[in-house]
Amino acid sequence: MADAPQSTTDRIHSPRIWALVGSCLAFAIAVKLLPYLMTATGMQAEWFSQSFFWSFTPYLAVCLFVGAMLGNRWAACGVVLGSLLLSDLAIWGITGQFSWAFYPTLPVMYCCVLAIVVLGYTMRSGSTWAGGITMGIFASVGYFVVTNFFSWIALPEYTKDVNGLIQCYVMAIPFFRNMLMGTIFYSAILFSPAILSLATPATKSDEIVSRPGQAPSR
Repeated sequence: MADAPQSTTDRIHSPRIWALVGSCLAFAIAVKLLPYLMTATGMQAEWFSQSFFWSFTPYLAVCLFVGAMLGNRWAACGVVLGSLLLSDLAIWGITGQFSWAFYPTLPVMYCCVLAIVVLGYTMRSGSTWAGGITMGIFASVGYFVVTNFFSWIALPEYTKDVNGLIQCYVMAIPFFRNMLMGTIFYSAILFSPAILSLATPATKSDEIVSRPGQAPSR
């Protein structure tokens, strides 16, 4: 008989899923820190650290994936929030620029990212390739709309009228384009059948092997 789908408890205690989630978050942090490390070592100009090229990021796709894989929204939000805080502290440490790591609209960005984790949580009972890409597109658009609206409110360079709001969104289009492409690209990888199969033991006994002292039930 086929094994039943993993419960929330099974997922939270699954070393296989935690290893996969941890690897994805570590990769997302590395991509986020790379331009700042390159600047600190003199490999690129300082302005390029925040260039739109680096918005080709896996972070939104990884957030969806973490929410879908862990199957517990609190655990998923906790590990993603921890990774964000760690990466921003690292940016501050690498560059010495506090404002690069902790800027006025950062709380909005954190809230958007956590909302994307919760969006991923809705796919916990059945993640698919098409579903991951669709949710990735939806997450990217939502992130773009919300974060740039608050940037328009917070940043003094934009006039507080319709023209200023339009200018804010237009200026952000290069960032959005690359973020959308990056999210689709990484969602296609993370929600591919090959990766999803890694998160699901072939049999229940496969998972029990990783828990010392437990024997398969009959």
